[in-house]
Amino acid sequence: MIILAASTGCDEEPTSVGEGILPEEDFISIDTLVIEADESFSVDEPIITGGAPTMFAGETDQKRVMSIFRIDSLLTDRGITSDTLAASTVFDATLFLKPEYYLGDTTETISLDIYEVLSGWSTDGFNRDVFDVINHGNEPLYTSSAVLADTNAVEFSLPLTLMKRWADKGAESIIPQGLLIKSNEDANGIIGFGGAAGENAPRLRIIYGSEEAQDTVTFSQNSRAFAAYLKQDLDLQNSVIIQAGTATRAIVKFADHKFPEGNILIHNAQLILTRNEENSISHPSVRDSLFAHHMPDPNKHTIREGNRGELALADSDTNANVYSATVSEIVQAWVTVEVNNGFIIRDDHETLGLHRTSFFTEQAEDANKRPQLKIIFSRL
Repeated sequence: MIILAASTGCDEEPTSVGEGILPEEDFISIDTLVIEADESFSVDEPIITGGAPTMFAGETDQKRVMSIFRIDSLLTDRGITSDTLAASTVFDATLFLKPEYYLGDTTETISLDIYEVLSGWSTDGFNRDVFDVINHGNEPLYTSSAVLADTNAVEFSLPLTLMKRWADKGAESIIPQGLLIKSNEDANGIIGFGGAAGENAPRLRIIYGSEEAQDTVTFSQNSRAFAAYLKQDLDLQNSVIIQAGTATRAIVKFADHKFPEGNILIHNAQLILTRNEENSISHPSVRDSLFAHHMPDPNKHTIREGNRGELALADSDTNANVYSATVSEIVQAWVTVEVNNGFIIRDDHETLGLHRTSFFTEQAEDANKRPQLKIIFSRL
């Protein structure tokens, strides 16, 4: 569908029609062009999750997620050695994780296993592909349970043998590789624990000594990351889906031949998408933060941070599902100096949860719901 409208006249404030700078002539021709997308689909791109503020664990019929976590302090720096632990008649090591996020029915209880991590990792460049090659123990160190939406800390008791190994590494100035937190396959919900500094940060409390005298030491500073996987077949080739956590990003393309030709000045360009509630998953506190970017490399699905347009509700009073983003600079570049590879849409909050936003594609029966690009321009 192509809609073309033209108007000619003198405007005392010509720049009011758009964002560009109009020619200084007394009479200008301003055209409006609305074009439909030719292609839209989604891609599953592993995202960098090292240092994410939340540690997720759980599983639903649509996705699963697990986290890795490491105390960034040496036990020996706080006076805990393998010898002192071996001589202790009183010992307790408890990891406290504070819930701050959940996805699923609040009546659900999920079982959580914690494993020792055996291979090295770093938060730099950490994504799902890195997670897949990390080794961990075959048997859980401890199993606990959590009720979704319960704000009480979940406790994991860690064995003395593990603390002795960490103390031995501390004697060599080596920070242990940490722990992996995951649920079993029967889980029906996802929980998120605070990972960053603050009152919700993880706490490892170690109590050791004798009946007469004990020392209590608490560690909190940590490194963390998570890996999330889609389980449900979302037909990414025929869907516009922006899935946080996993992360699934969307691509929307408009054919070159539909754009205005010649020496063109873009005053305003709006990318218009209609939300598909059926395929979307909302969260009560974590909102989507969607941006349309220019895609420099269509093969690698790379993103250019500059000149991006934020997708926001176009008019909540008339239609709560229509989103619009100003993409004037991107379209101006397409009609002048750059290759039009289409828009790639991502969620700036893709490491804050596992919410999902879906939009209708060019295959929607209702033409008004198809992706559109509205361009206001002049020929110079």
